Amino acid sequence: MSATVLDGRAVATSLKEELAAGVAGAGRDLALAIVRGGGDEAAEVYARRLVSLCEELGVATREETLPAGAGTDDALAVVERLNRDASVTGVLVQLPLPEGLDGSAVLAALDPVKDLDGVSPANAGRFYLGLPSLAPATPLAVMELLSRYGTELAGRRAVVIGRSNITGKPLAMLLLREHATVTICHSRTVDLPDVTRSAEVLVAAAGRAGLVTGEMVAPGATVVDVATNFVDGRLAGDVVFDEVSAVAGAASPVPGGVGPLTNLMLVRNLLEAARLQTAGGLD
Repeated sequence: MSATVLDGRAVATSLKEELAAGVAGAGRDLALAIVRGGGDEAAEVYARRLVSLCEELGVATREETLPAGAGTDDALAVVERLNRDASVTGVLVQLPLPEGLDGSAVLAALDPVKDLDGVSPANAGRFYLGLPSLAPATPLAVMELLSRYGTELAGRRAVVIGRSNITGKPLAMLLLREHATVTICHSRTVDLPDVTRSAEVLVAAAGRAGLVTGEMVAPGATVVDVATNFVDGRLAGDVVFDEVSAVAGAASPVPGGVGPLTNLMLVRNLLEAARLQTAGGLD
């Protein structure tokens, strides 16, 4: 068996066209503000890619880099200023923030209708209650990839490896909304391979390179690799792709699977933020 490759790059090509049309027809200028700490090379690369995508799609951007030695109050002041700025449609606080800053306080200060990655307590609470909200981009990207490839979820057994607040937990909720039966695994899961072999849909988001091998996957399962690990200077996922693709029915590679869709989901969230703001908020 050779698995169908869940090609995020191919999906991204058509999705870009749809989002560009959405931005053009939004009826207002859209602008994204990125708040981050300086000095993190990976964060700088990510920000550059996001800015480039926004420019391609017609979205204005601005970067708010916290200076060295900035405290929590400084970061809160930046967020509150962006909350009040009517020209800013969405705000992305890029984690991790510099050491010493209270990241939870900064996220809590985000205006929910500008909280582009759905990380504020207000958005998270509404999301888990099934109320109108903005959701984290990476889980949305996983769902988009599965949807574009016609993956049936209703009634199927889904296993998510990873329980982070920004990926594992919200992804489990999104899968539940599609009527999958969901199990979340983590570092204390007993006999992880036994659990993963029960999955018809398996999503790896633990951040451990090579965690999921071929013997951990049921024949014909759909496997999505969300992780981004750097091994010997190269990007790698949690899934040993060559092994798993020989067993699975479909599998996403790293790079080229979920990654190309994540920033596009942020732009989709930006469009939703604009709609919510026009409608007067989340209620």
